Amino acid sequence: MPSQPHDAERRRLHAAFLEAVNIGDVDKVRQFLANPTIDINYAELGTGLTALHIAAGRNAAAVLRLLTGTGRCDLGTKDAQGRTAAVVAVTVGRNPAVGRYLADLQHGAGIAVTRQRRRPGEQTDSG
Repeated sequence: MPSQPHDAERRRLHAAFLEAVNIGDVDKVRQFLANPTIDINYAELGTGLTALHIAAGRNAAAVLRLLTGTGRCDLGTKDAQGRTAAVVAVTVGRNPAVGRYLADLQHGAGIAVTRQRRRPGEQTDSG
């Protein structure tokens, strides 16, 4: 018997994960991310939306930080309309700052890279 849940169970589990992202439930998202069967880059059938796309479109900053903090997000993944999460942040979430942050992460430039290189526990201007 395979170690991965069968397709229907996998879809159900990932749908619940994406719903937790959609409603901004940081604790549930954290629990899902601890589950090794969760694919952080799982895309909804039809829409192609990933957790990162959904969080970006909802301006769910805490969830975005949690997702990007794993280092496992494929920032270049495009949805069914050809949009990355950075584009969704600007066009749907109407948040150019988040869009820029995600684009910087995707391309390894700007403030996002500076923040990633910071040592754990190191203070920044914002705290």
